Amino acid sequence: MNADAYNHHITEKEDKRQVMPFKRKGERKLSSEDIFILATLEKLKKDLDTIHRSLDAVDDPDLIDSFIYELNAVNMRYKVYLRMCKDKGLVSNIF
Repeated sequence: MNADAYNHHITEKEDKRQVMPFKRKGERKLSSEDIFILATLEKLKKDLDTIHRSLDAVDDPDLIDSFIYELNAVNMRYKVYLRMCKDKGLVSNIF
């Protein structure tokens, strides 16, 4: 998603008076770096959900170990990107 499309998405949501968690206070425009960070954070959240579902579906001990290692690695990346978002004021404290 490019910057213009994301900013249009925010404007469209604000017009409907919905609260957007990915928005700087008092600003409407996001830089391409901000959009990249937000998109990565969203992808990591989906990856975490997928890993959790996969972990619930397996019985093999080796696969369980593999999913646990993957879960820990993705969770650490998620924390880093979430901290970056919070430092930039891109997300509220709802996370």
